[in-house]
Order: sequence, then structure tokens, then C-alpha cells
Amino acid sequence: MAEAEGVHPIAEFAMTTVASYRLITLHDQDNDAGVGSAEAIDQLETAISASTGYELFIGCVQDLFPVTVRVLVRDDEPGRSAGKPRLSLECPTGRLVLGSPTGEVADFELATGPGEYDVAVTHHGRDEARRVLREALESTEPDALEQLGRHAGLEGYTISLWYRGPVEDE
Repeated sequence: MAEAEGVHPIAEFAMTTVASYRLITLHDQDNDAGVGSAEAIDQLETAISASTGYELFIGCVQDLFPVTVRVLVRDDEPGRSAGKPRLSLECPTGRLVLGSPTGEVADFELATGPGEYDVAVTHHGRDEARRVLREALESTEPDALEQLGRHAGLEGYTISLWYRGPVEDE
């Protein structure tokens, strides 16, 4: 599910990290109360990504070697793919935190500022990462698990965000 050729984002942020608990999260620095998190995480049983509206969750296939995550801030909506849900993310400050629970996190400023954003998540390498992990777990080689680090970035995700409008006052 690679990003379409010719896409020119307004801004891009990327990180490579081990997905603690097989989760990658993205939220505004002011949205950290966890409202609806359990329900969103439950959705990852059948979906790759889910959102509470305040926090985006991505379910990774493994947590033993690093995954790559790219965030693209766009000025256009990416083409719709059949079965690909559009999610939403409230960003009252425009400063986002990307990372995983109990793992590495990084923050960055949205080039388009605070607001309500629509979100789409694409991915690559999930099946291959699953295969590599299975082979390592079934291996009789004593250092098979230690060698998994060489597969850093095999599994990856692209989070596309585009501005929908100002944050609604409640």
C-alpha cells in the first residue's frame, strides 16, 4: 500500500522505533486522557488503524524489531481505496506526539497548525515482517532473535493528515 507517486506533502516527519505492545500512537500534546482508547485498541483486532478522535492507534504485527512511521501533512485528500476508513484526529495545539506506549516518542509541530484533521493510514511489509518473526521464533539458531534488528524498517506505516477545519468548541 505504498504512497502514490507524485505526492508532495506540505510537511513530513519520520521515525523508526520498536512498537511497544505492537502499538504506534499519534495524538496532540493536549489530548492524553485516553478517552475511548480501550475500544479503539479492540478495533485493531480487525483493522490496521483506529482513532478515538483524540488519539490514533496503529496495530503492528510485531514488537521485536523497529518499524518505520512517516507522517505526511497534506493539502489534499489522498485517493480513497475501497475498504480504507477515513479517521479523524483533533489537534487543539497543533503539536503532535508520535511513538508507542512505554517506548520512544517524538513530537513535532503541524505545519498547518491546530485544527480537526482527517487521517488515512497506509502500510508496507506487514506480511514479510510476520514471516521473518515466525522464522526467528521457530529457528534453532541461538542468536535468531538477536538478528531481528537487521530487519529494521521492513514493516512501515504512513499516516496522511489533511486539515478539515478548526477545532469545534464543546
